Amino acid sequence: MSRDADWTRFRQWSRTLTDLAGASSLAGWDRETGMPPAGGEGRARMLGTLAAMHHREVVRDDIGAVLARLSEDPGGDEARAAMVRLAVRDRERALRVPESLVRALSEASSRCVMAWIEARPADDVGSWCDALAPLVDLTRERAQALAGDGGEPYDSLLDEFEPGATAAQLEPLFAELREGLAPILEAAAGHGRPLPAARWDRDAQMGIAHLIGDLVGFDRESGAIAQSAHPFTCSPHVGDVRFTTRTREDDPIGNVTAVMHEAGHALYDQGMPAEHAGTPVHAAPSLGAHESQSRFWENHIGRTRAFWSLMTPHMQAAFPDAMADLDDDALYHAATFVEPSFIRVEADEVTYNLHVILRFELELALIRGDLAVTDLPDAWNEKMRKLLGIVPGTHTDGVMQDIHWPEGMFGYFPTYTIGSIYAAQLAEAAEQELGPLEDLTREGEFDGVLAFLRERVHRHGATLSAQELISGATGLPQRPDELLSHLRRAYTA
Repeated sequence: MSRDADWTRFRQWSRTLTDLAGASSLAGWDRETGMPPAGGEGRARMLGTLAAMHHREVVRDDIGAVLARLSEDPGGDEARAAMVRLAVRDRERALRVPESLVRALSEASSRCVMAWIEARPADDVGSWCDALAPLVDLTRERAQALAGDGGEPYDSLLDEFEPGATAAQLEPLFAELREGLAPILEAAAGHGRPLPAARWDRDAQMGIAHLIGDLVGFDRESGAIAQSAHPFTCSPHVGDVRFTTRTREDDPIGNVTAVMHEAGHALYDQGMPAEHAGTPVHAAPSLGAHESQSRFWENHIGRTRAFWSLMTPHMQAAFPDAMADLDDDALYHAATFVEPSFIRVEADEVTYNLHVILRFELELALIRGDLAVTDLPDAWNEKMRKLLGIVPGTHTDGVMQDIHWPEGMFGYFPTYTIGSIYAAQLAEAAEQELGPLEDLTREGEFDGVLAFLRERVHRHGATLSAQELISGATGLPQRPDELLSHLRRAYTA
């Protein structure tokens, strides 16, 4: 068979995988934003079937020979070589896991998400743990299958989200970050102040969400914004990038920071190399790379005084009563108020990565079998006390706050901190090229910022590894130095 014929077959196969993944993404979006509660079991079966079909397609016998031939001679094109390398990697991982386990995991995850949605309002941690336990058991089984004999099972899960990363590498990196955060937190305690009590209309908050999307360059002709219990972004296919936010009537800041975070993800998805759509290269090389974009926009743009000066007139127009006695200084101080808190997605920038470290340590213990699901709520509270000095009064504000474990995404949480590290490095590189980000932000001049990210990050897709991508964009290795320097400047100067 000729190389051209092999490439034609590869692209057909890759497109099928992309379409199946997109169908699952759409079903997941609907589950979070519009599906009636009684649809949970049926949706679990649907997603299980789609996952099984995707797995079946990945491991089909006839594609193995095609990939073997293309691996030997991809045609001298960097993007093509990356496509084949990524496809071979994904197929080799898939071959280690039986289809029955793939289906069981997908169904268990969907059931656990529905249990999570139902349990949170009632703070019913017991029923949620009942749904989580079989999911953790199945995840351990998958991790062991991927790791093989003698491997660290957690690494095989981490590798799915952050290829090449290991627990042995992250433990000292996170320990260094944790040590560096301690004096910053002590010095920054009390920075800022919360807003006075007021009612912030939810519909008006969604108006602000759409306005922010427009400001930073989110293309609404190929995107959508909605609400969900937990903010997330998905891209079912080219020309369709969606994200959600979460609103609270007693707090407008969480919505704004969530929108800036998810818009960062969405802008990345909208900036992927269109010529490689339907291939493994039309993606980020890791979720740490993806989180670098969300953390960049959320923190290095969205938590600056300049950003809140820009937003103040819009906030006054949207919330005339609540904003009657407030100005940009009040909004800025609310967005940068430093105080240990229970909810990760609403945490201040200084304590945020302590939330991530907490989850990393707990899920590592779960997968290693050192922690039982029934003991997870108490273990959570103890780590909150140790790391942040507080204990949540409810499990909804504690172990049940995130959707990622119900979704079966073990090994995912470290990518938030890896992304925060990358974001700080990208911010320094952006300022070297564009000048102070605060000056651009004050004027709402985000075109240059987005163009910088498009050129340094987005256009590469997954042709490079995450560390190659970020070191090429910034000239820096993976390290916490720039993140710690940023936090010192922003919160202790």
